[in-house]
Amino acid sequence: MLDTKSLSIALILILIIGCVMHLVNWRMHRASPGAKWWTIGLCSQTLAIVLAAVANSQPDISMPLILLVNYLALGGTVLLVYGTASFAERPLPPVIYAGLAGAIVLGLAWFTLIGPSISLRLILVGLVQLACNVLILTRLGPIAKRDGPMGVVVLAAAVISMILLLGGLGLWQFLTQPMFTGLYSESPVLPAVMLTLIACKSTMIFGYLLLSTAYSQAQLERMALNDTLTELPNRRAFEREVSQRLRSTRKHDRLMALAIFDIDHFKLVNDKHGHDGGDDVLRHLGRVAARAVRPKDFVARVGGEEFAVLFDVDDAAELVTAANRLRLAIEIDRPLVGELRLPITVSVGAAMAASSPELNFGALYRAADQSLYQAKATGRNRVVVGEVDGFDLAA
Repeated sequence: MLDTKSLSIALILILIIGCVMHLVNWRMHRASPGAKWWTIGLCSQTLAIVLAAVANSQPDISMPLILLVNYLALGGTVLLVYGTASFAERPLPPVIYAGLAGAIVLGLAWFTLIGPSISLRLILVGLVQLACNVLILTRLGPIAKRDGPMGVVVLAAAVISMILLLGGLGLWQFLTQPMFTGLYSESPVLPAVMLTLIACKSTMIFGYLLLSTAYSQAQLERMALNDTLTELPNRRAFEREVSQRLRSTRKHDRLMALAIFDIDHFKLVNDKHGHDGGDDVLRHLGRVAARAVRPKDFVARVGGEEFAVLFDVDDAAELVTAANRLRLAIEIDRPLVGELRLPITVSVGAAMAASSPELNFGALYRAADQSLYQAKATGRNRVVVGEVDGFDLAA
């Protein structure tokens, strides 16, 4: 039969290995806002377990040492909460941390030094651990939405399992042996507690590592789908959005609306103000376009001074209105190049088609491109809407 002392040594070894892995993870994922706090929190908990094992092996347990052990253990848990909230970009109100700190510092000091009570101290530790684990769970949803479920499912399973198992084992301990004397006391519950800690802490360590990995992968993917100059989605992101909308329009029998626009006489801007000036104009246009379209529309830079928008509209009139709103926003909000506000306009070519299994996006794009050519040929700074497959959309 496994005894508590052997299991505590196994837990210490696992935590030490976990600390090393998290130190490496922190080094590898410096951009991850949670890696540092997870590492410090885990190291604090590991030190607490080591000191607890030392303290419980002595015939006379030092109360100040026990207090330090609890401070390190619970302080590490709070750091895990802070790291998870920072990682999720959903910070918790300072009053929550103040409440946790007050309960830890004052409550533990009272039940350890002033009115010593092992049972009440354990209850306080359990309640603080429960509160921290619940707070961690509340921050996993935003992480899953941002980076995907990798890591979130593993961590959530570990946290929920630890809450349920340790809660049940703690209740069993107080019902069967309320006069708890220490970590190595004779009890059938303590080995189960240690096994639960080994399993859940190992899984939590792995879960946090997966969160950092998923974050870095998501960041790389976002960078691959982002135009670095304008900070708009790039052509790859545009093509992905097209594929998704084609599936959606075919399923819901909607219209597919596309507009292509580029800057009028952009070569003159580059010739007169240099490529740096041209880049300033493109950056400014990207910001204006992002503000001018609605959240359900999708605007991207697809190459050079050419941009594309997928509009979510119900008819040709709404498409013309949306495209003109974009055109006018760019004309009114002039970019600052050096000390000059340049008069910039765009020509917009648009097309739309009814959804069907035979809908060819290439034909839609060519129709919009042809409309853009007509807008350029008929005076620029205007919107021209064309037709696709005989679906007359002239406006």
